[in-house]
Amino acid sequence: MEQSSKSAFAKQVSKSRLEFLFDGVFAIAMTLMVLELKVPELQNRLSAHELGAALLHHGRTFFSYILSFFALSMFWMVHNRIYINLKKISNTCLAIHIWLLAVAAFFPFCAHLLGKFPGNRLTLQIYFGTVFAYFFGIFLLIIAAEKQKLFDPAVEAKDIRKLRNRFLRSCVIILTAFVFYSFFPFGK
Repeated sequence: MEQSSKSAFAKQVSKSRLEFLFDGVFAIAMTLMVLELKVPELQNRLSAHELGAALLHHGRTFFSYILSFFALSMFWMVHNRIYINLKKISNTCLAIHIWLLAVAAFFPFCAHLLGKFPGNRLTLQIYFGTVFAYFFGIFLLIIAAEKQKLFDPAVEAKDIRKLRNRFLRSCVIILTAFVFYSFFPFGK
């Protein structure tokens, strides 16, 4: 009688490798956003007034960069706080992580769009839709990890429930903003 042995390739994803990938994608996404900030061309290179006016003209791009850099930072911190409490990564959690990485990598595009077209209805829908997609992914990660018992046993069930409910509320707030900007845009 032949015993079936488990393949060496059937092992779970390395938690540390996924962490490195996550950190790398976030570092690249956060760096890419600064590329949209262009040094202005000046007629008089010594004119502080002309430089100030040119920089002020691009103020919305700077605002979008700062807002989006902090948003990506928040995404990374939220993920990190959950990730350190996972004891392992299941295939379901891996799929959700891939989704989160895709959303994070897309975020520089959203930042550039917001900097160029801040009052555009579609711009705001894409921006808030992307934020929602990330938070919803985190919400799904919490649910999957809870159901599959992937959290460290030291983490109390009530803390997981609080976290899950907080992200559910965040998803509702972001979805409300998305709907609001869908019907009541700043610009025409």
